[in-house]
Amino acid sequence: MSWTAVRRTLKSVSCAIAILVFVLSAARAQPDTAASLAMMRLEAPGELIVAGLPLDKDMLHAFYAYRNYALAWDGANDGLSDRAAAVYATLAAADEQGLEPSDYHAREIAGLANASTDIDRLNRDLLLTDGLVHYASDVSAGKLTSRQTDERYEDRQSLGLPQYLASSANLDPAELGLFLANLAPSTPQYLAVKAMLAKARRYADAGGWSALPDGGSIRPGMRDPIVQPLRQRLIAEGRLPANSKSTGKGNDDLYDPTLSGAVAAFQAEHAIKSDGVIGKDTRAALDLPAEARVQQLAVNLERLRWSEVPAQGRAVEVNLASYSLKVYQDGAPILTMAVVVGSRENPTPMIASRITTVVLNPNWTLPPNVIKEMLPRIRDDDDYLRSKGIAREESDGHVRLVQPPGPTNPLGRYKFIMPNDKDIYLHDSPDVAKFRYALRAYSHGCIRLSNPAGLAALLLDDRVATLPDGGLDALVQTGETRHIALSKPVPVSLVYRTTWLDGNGQLVIGEDSYGRDLRLWKALHKAKPQANHKVAERTASAS
Repeated sequence: MSWTAVRRTLKSVSCAIAILVFVLSAARAQPDTAASLAMMRLEAPGELIVAGLPLDKDMLHAFYAYRNYALAWDGANDGLSDRAAAVYATLAAADEQGLEPSDYHAREIAGLANASTDIDRLNRDLLLTDGLVHYASDVSAGKLTSRQTDERYEDRQSLGLPQYLASSANLDPAELGLFLANLAPSTPQYLAVKAMLAKARRYADAGGWSALPDGGSIRPGMRDPIVQPLRQRLIAEGRLPANSKSTGKGNDDLYDPTLSGAVAAFQAEHAIKSDGVIGKDTRAALDLPAEARVQQLAVNLERLRWSEVPAQGRAVEVNLASYSLKVYQDGAPILTMAVVVGSRENPTPMIASRITTVVLNPNWTLPPNVIKEMLPRIRDDDDYLRSKGIAREESDGHVRLVQPPGPTNPLGRYKFIMPNDKDIYLHDSPDVAKFRYALRAYSHGCIRLSNPAGLAALLLDDRVATLPDGGLDALVQTGETRHIALSKPVPVSLVYRTTWLDGNGQLVIGEDSYGRDLRLWKALHKAKPQANHKVAERTASAS
């Protein structure tokens, strides 16, 4: 069984505890005095406070009771045992995963590294276990729960331990480091963001860079006072050699090919048109402080811990921040397209659902936010609705405004129903020009597709035999509304990740169009309550 498979089972602390119990089951027996002291501490009433920190007493009691209260990490000599050192090194390096070592007691463990008394050795063991179990839960399934951020729509759980893990979990100390290293996700995107985070931290620790002077757009070959500060900015991020200089005497202000080439590469990595022209968007990306870049990368690691593309079957994922949709088959992308998402005023929510039905030639029931925008024109022009082909319908005392199918219908020829309480769906659009824009946040919340026919054909590929001659195209050309149910509903997820991999597997750092990165960063670093019951809550919520 691969270590990746082992890591994928760590979706809740119950699983983490079970694995750690098996891992440590072969540890040497501890003296009776240490076990007795541990049992007394863990069975005493009230909170469990160690080094001034409230620990997860219920979890620790269950963990050590399973071991007959024998210490898990203690060695024969003073100082950290090989096992303890491996755990401590993992917790102290939590910042490499975008997490905080202080959340896992790294400083307190270091302070007890040379513990010699029974009490101090017990305290060190408790800190190591509490820190590791919470780290294992956070790094494998995410630190924030759905109750702590509206970006996360479900908490993945996996209560119980598969038999194959039970048979492979008796690791010797030499294997423990590998086990710990594989707690985190290992997808290409996660590893790419993690590597970029390490680089960004180095730049931030070195002092980062200064914002460029204000000014207008600058094209390759132009002269401008911004050139020298721009050169220093690119050097600070390692995009130009430290000794980079202008080409030729008197050209200090020339925006030469070396500089414009480095800027074009920067633009390609930041989802900006790669033409070397320094405009508003390029300036904003260049001016983002190094510490803000660290925060952006860290929160995207957290987002990537919340969900994974299913390894088996078909799934649809829409990344709202990259304005793109991908269809996956057995974990590999088989269809990609540009999309238009909700505007900043009408942001598309994060949703997990299933596509159940394709509607051909749909009508459009105007949502409340659209009607609100239309009200001034409706009041000023009695024929406004009629001119748009919008009819007023009444049913059971409710009034709806409905536009029938046709060339001007905003839903186009295709609608994809995905049941949810936000009334969000995927659809075609006659406004094809916007798909050519780099930034595509213009809708009232629903997702407009650049290739709806391709998505419909793919989702209904097993229904071809049931369609009339000419297939979907023939049905669309009739102009009649028709609902076609999928043989098997397909999972669809609307996610928000401001970093992603392009078609060549290269990391792209995009714009935070909804302003969510800083909000999520603050949530990740919010002060903790007096006692950490997060793990117990996760377990209870899944049972």
